[in-house]
Amino acid sequence: MTLDWWSPLFVGQLSLAGTAFALAFVVELTVPASRNRSWRALGFNLVAAFVFLYLTTLLVPPVSAALEPLRARLGHAIPIRFPDGQIGSILQTLAFFATFDFFFYWWHRGQHRYAWLWTQHRFHHQERWINVTTVHRYHFTEELFRLFVIYLPMGILFDFKPVTVTWFWSMFTLWGYWIHMNVRAELGPLGRWVSGPQFHRLHHTPEHGDRNYAAFFPMWDRLFGTYRHADRGVFPAITGVTAATDGNTLYEATLMPLIEWCRSLGRALGRAARASTDP
Repeated sequence: MTLDWWSPLFVGQLSLAGTAFALAFVVELTVPASRNRSWRALGFNLVAAFVFLYLTTLLVPPVSAALEPLRARLGHAIPIRFPDGQIGSILQTLAFFATFDFFFYWWHRGQHRYAWLWTQHRFHHQERWINVTTVHRYHFTEELFRLFVIYLPMGILFDFKPVTVTWFWSMFTLWGYWIHMNVRAELGPLGRWVSGPQFHRLHHTPEHGDRNYAAFFPMWDRLFGTYRHADRGVFPAITGVTAATDGNTLYEATLMPLIEWCRSLGRALGRAARASTDP
């Protein structure tokens, strides 16, 4: 396993994020869902995005490469095949992201249910002024975990043909920027089937943090009982977990979950040691 300390992948991801942020800022200032904002928090999010993109592009590729022999050895149990051509490629893309979203839904739901995962995910939900920069307000270990709980099982179970309609694929890869935007965009009845900023904004409120886990397709929330449809014109101004601080420290963006996990492990080992010595 080798590390490329300043990779072209990082530069490309940074350029993509910068362009997406700049375009989204214009829209957010024009038709904001909420005018509540903190420029200081926004500046911190840009720093956190740099840290997140750097560490994930540094660590994820070598770990993914290390898992590749396992994926290849176990093979693909279910081939997903659509006709060649543009329509087939679009259907292939939809099938891939619907499958991804199924695994993501359960992973995301688990992050909110289990304390040791919430320790990792809480940083994302401490955002009190949700906006496009929230998309990269994650602890870098989340991407490493996703390799094991999303991409590895997907690679073992399914075989997808390469997608040839690149613009359609690119649209979905940019979806995270879209759903985190602080923009007054309503999808109406379509919002029951396709996620948008209003759907995901509810997930970031204290009242509905246990709803709307899907990233792309709310059908998973509807199927498993966690769907909350936003009423017309409703864009809550208050986001973030109950009694959240700004969460705007590099400690919380980098070391905090690791230290909390070590403390939890130490407590568990201490309890086990005491139990083994009790008469």
